Amino acid sequence: MQRHLLSEKDKKELLNKIKVKYGWDIDGKVELGKEKKEVYYFIDGLLAFFSEELIPTICLIQKFKLNMASVTVDEGAVKHIVKGADLFAPGIVSYDCECKEGDIVLVKTKTGLPISIIKVVMPKEKAMTERKGKFGINLHYISDRIWDMCNVRGSSSDV
Repeated sequence: MQRHLLSEKDKKELLNKIKVKYGWDIDGKVELGKEKKEVYYFIDGLLAFFSEELIPTICLIQKFKLNMASVTVDEGAVKHIVKGADLFAPGIVSYDCECKEGDIVLVKTKTGLPISIIKVVMPKEKAMTERKGKFGINLHYISDRIWDMCNVRGSSSDV
């Protein structure tokens, strides 16, 4: 993968987009990585975001203990989500978000462990009322390719 440091102007723009989208004040050395058609953003050597949509990685959320809109799922859903399955409404036990269609949301276990990042496809109100159907598309989960990239050491820019 080719990586390069962002200019101060581009870094400021990116960090501002992150603040607007997630409410996070993040700082550090920001690198852009490109591989095939994928885009990755590294902060101080840690894979922090992927995609043009700025989807955060679970490792970023864990390392910096960031708060993010989330849903909590039951144990039955956990085993499927960590294998890449999408999230269905019956598996959700609580909502800590507005959860509108298109929102990027963290999925947690009942113990608070982050296990997945999803894109909401069904509004919270509908999911709570109907209790059936697909709630979110699984974009990133523990043990996937992005997770593996987060946890690879060896780059000279790793912290």
